[in-house]
Amino acid sequence: MTTSSIPMLDRDSKTPLWQQLRDKLRQQIVAGQLGVNAQLPTEAELGAAHGVSRIVVRECLADLVRSGLVYKIQGKGAFISAPKREDDFASTLLAHSDEMRLKGRAVRTQVLHQTLRLPDAREATALSLQAGTQVTALRRLRSVDGTISVLVDTVVPADLAPELHRIRLEDKSLYEVLSRQYGLQVARAERWIDAVLPAAEERELLQIDSTEPLLRIESIAYAANGRTLEHYIALHRCQSTRLHVRTQG
Repeated sequence: MTTSSIPMLDRDSKTPLWQQLRDKLRQQIVAGQLGVNAQLPTEAELGAAHGVSRIVVRECLADLVRSGLVYKIQGKGAFISAPKREDDFASTLLAHSDEMRLKGRAVRTQVLHQTLRLPDAREATALSLQAGTQVTALRRLRSVDGTISVLVDTVVPADLAPELHRIRLEDKSLYEVLSRQYGLQVARAERWIDAVLPAAEERELLQIDSTEPLLRIESIAYAANGRTLEHYIALHRCQSTRLHVRTQG
């Protein structure tokens, strides 16, 4: 990218110069005129091209970084970020892996733990289980297009899916297994979304070098008869992803 490719700023405008420069750069980034990982001109080059101070340029770039359009590498400069992938599963009955595959994404699911056990208090409440009812508990790590994206802990009532803990689920859709082998269909689900900071084990599994906020999604899925089928808590890296929620009036 060259500085001459950036339209000149309007010095008579009431809009601050840093916002004008930001908007020009943002327009080109969103339109795809700048390639992913392309390096932007230096602060000095941008400042000289538009007759503004480096403080103005820094304010512009800082806002682009905050919005996720640009990333910085210390000592090397500013670069164009990859566009964020939109995940719709939070507002549908699709599993995350199913939705990604429908969008043509390469999905890999690694099963870290798969066992039959008693639920903890939170799981028992979520699944409305009677005392002594066991669950199949899964911990899975999911990659999308080669990037580790999601860590998910799932429990399913063992009486609904006997021997589920023995079925190989590597790179398989849990919902598809539940449907084909047990005749279980998800009719509705409730989901809660918040932001959390990962614990040390979670950072290691998700290959996060430093602390970054994650999106946590808790979900309870129900069959048509009202029986609770599944409870999960998923931690999503959100640097390259944003959740899309569709509503109807």
